[in-house]
Amino acid sequence: MISLIIILSVILVLDQLINRKLIKKLSIEESDLGKKYVSKLHKYGEGILYWTSFIVMILTINEFPHLRIFIFIGMTILFAFRTIMKWVYARERKTYLLSAITCVLFILGSISYGWLIF
Repeated sequence: MISLIIILSVILVLDQLINRKLIKKLSIEESDLGKKYVSKLHKYGEGILYWTSFIVMILTINEFPHLRIFIFIGMTILFAFRTIMKWVYARERKTYLLSAITCVLFILGSISYGWLIF
């Protein structure tokens, strides 16, 4: 459980640092970041994935500790969906890169967690 908390904390810190650098480097405006959804499909799809990931997270932490890797997999799918939707519908804003970075960090987190528990 401690390794899970450490890896998630590292992902959070790295995500903030990398995203701040990208926002400055690519000149992404704050108004672009405020637009969370690019279409209705994005809104409802992300909502479904978010709640599914949240339920999976609660279940794996409490009931199925051997399946905790699904916490990372669920969040990876959520951010991959967000990246694809922003890339397809709002490519010129470049905010999809921020979601892509988060997705990659969760992939690396799942690899790290899997390596630690096995």
